[in-house]
Amino acid sequence: MEQWSSDIWIAVVAAFVVGAIIGAVILRATNGNVKKQHVLQKELKEARASQEEHKAQLEQHFQESANLLSTLAEDYKKLYTHLAQSSQTLLPEEVNHKIEFFKQEDEKSEEITKEEPKDYSEGSSGLLKS
Repeated sequence: MEQWSSDIWIAVVAAFVVGAIIGAVILRATNGNVKKQHVLQKELKEARASQEEHKAQLEQHFQESANLLSTLAEDYKKLYTHLAQSSQTLLPEEVNHKIEFFKQEDEKSEEITKEEPKDYSEGSSGLLKS
C-alpha cells in the first residue's frame, strides 16, 4: 500500500466517528420503539385478559340471575296454586264466590295461553312516510 497522508487518516477517522454517532442515534431511536412496542403488547395482553375475566363474570351473573328468576316464577306459581286451593277448601262457599281474584286470574292465564304472540304491528306505523 501506498503511504497515506495525515489528511486521509483524519478523513477516515472523522468518517468513522460520524458513522458511529449516526449508528448510535439510529439504534437508540429503533430500540426505543421496540421497548414501546413491548410495553404496548404487554398492556394489550393485560387488557384482553381483564376483558375476558369481566366477560366471564357477566355471563356468570346473567346465568345466575336467570336461574333465580326461574325459581322465583316457579315459587310464585306454587304460591298461587296453594292460595287458590286453600281458598276453595278452607273458605265457605259463600265467601269463596265473593273472591273473584282467583277466578279472574285463572281465566286470564287461559286466555294468555290460547292467544298467539303478536310480534308485528296490525298496520303501518307511518315512520317511513315522507
